[in-house]
Amino acid sequence: MADLHSTFIEFNDCIKLNSTEKKQLKTSRNSVRTDIRTYFNNNRDKHTVSFKGQGSYMMNTTIEPLSKEFDIDDGVYIFGKEEDKPSVQTAHNWIYDAVKNRTSSEPLDKNTCVRVIYKNDYHVDLPIYYIFDRNEDQYTFLEEPPLLAHKSKGWIESDPYKFKIWFDEQAKDKPQLKRIVRYFKAWSNKKQQDNNSLKFPSGMIFTILASENYYADTRDDISLLETLKAIQKKIDNNKFFTSYSCYRPTTDTSENLLDKYSANTTKSNFLDALDSFIKSGDQAIELESKKDACSKWQKHLGDRFPCSNITDDESKSSAKKFSQVERILIDNRSA
Repeated sequence: MADLHSTFIEFNDCIKLNSTEKKQLKTSRNSVRTDIRTYFNNNRDKHTVSFKGQGSYMMNTTIEPLSKEFDIDDGVYIFGKEEDKPSVQTAHNWIYDAVKNRTSSEPLDKNTCVRVIYKNDYHVDLPIYYIFDRNEDQYTFLEEPPLLAHKSKGWIESDPYKFKIWFDEQAKDKPQLKRIVRYFKAWSNKKQQDNNSLKFPSGMIFTILASENYYADTRDDISLLETLKAIQKKIDNNKFFTSYSCYRPTTDTSENLLDKYSANTTKSNFLDALDSFIKSGDQAIELESKKDACSKWQKHLGDRFPCSNITDDESKSSAKKFSQVERILIDNRSA
């Protein structure tokens, strides 16, 4: 059986952000924070501001996408009295004005964040939250979640920092789980590069599904395959008596995140891709040749999966052993 654990480790090193990229993102994030603090100090008497990193960067599951455009999410928390809570658009305007001169590109005012665009193919997303007159360092311990400034839905409850805490607990002493999440993201990235119109589940969904269905093994290829199978058994209601669902483990726990991907074509494309990935994984595990097995995984993970570094020495050795046995049988028959 082809053991490609070392190849997966090499792939993980290839797709995760390197130390230079992490440092660059952190420097840009801190510069943006300085702009926002300065704006609030100079313009907002009734409000203070603080920050909490969120998303894959803080969970250390970010991958470098094939487009080379990666991002960092940094939550902006505005503190003030309930009666001083601004409208959603006003809150967005404050942050937009604070960062509008940070780069040569104009910021984007999106539904859930303000985006600061850097020329080096990355951006900083700034979701905006409101906290009612509480100690800035204690808000994560409150029962009431922060309110997210969502331009189409208004102020809605959301607490991504608690999601980070939840994932940190899931991944505690499990570095393999973080690698599995990165492999899922690389698979999704490859599928969407192949078909720009393909709508694949978000990184948050893959993070939840991988965490809740994680299969530990000394080999990453087996861990990934068995995790894929466990996810299929949980969500593929075309094959099993189950529910096509993925619920947030934190606010809002009643939200089925897969609802956004439940249109017939979208759902079918995703579940078919999942089934195809599993079939290739099964074939790869059973093959004798590492090179042949690698091509099975590469089909789904893309050209960055390092098959070129594998030789066929093992398969040739197996073939040689078979030929020796065959010759012995022939000699015995001739005797």
